[in-house]
Amino acid sequence: MTEQGSIYNHNGQASTASIESRQIAEKFASAIGEFNWKIDYFKFCELLELEPGEYADEQYRYFQQLAESLTRFNVDCLAKMIDAGVEK
Repeated sequence: MTEQGSIYNHNGQASTASIESRQIAEKFASAIGEFNWKIDYFKFCELLELEPGEYADEQYRYFQQLAESLTRFNVDCLAKMIDAGVEK
């Protein structure tokens, strides 16, 4: 992950995130957002093979928090976190 993206951040500075991480971040955030719009509690349980109940309720709430939280970061920030997490 050494190749740097040519995208600029909100300060007009060139992004230091790799292109690969930007693609991963964009795809992941978009997929989670789309999945959140398309499913309901019962479809969520079915997909994850959970029986509706207390544990499934908790997992569904965590999923909804994840989907909401991902909207609070732009792709560049997410990509930088990915890069930082995989550095040796």
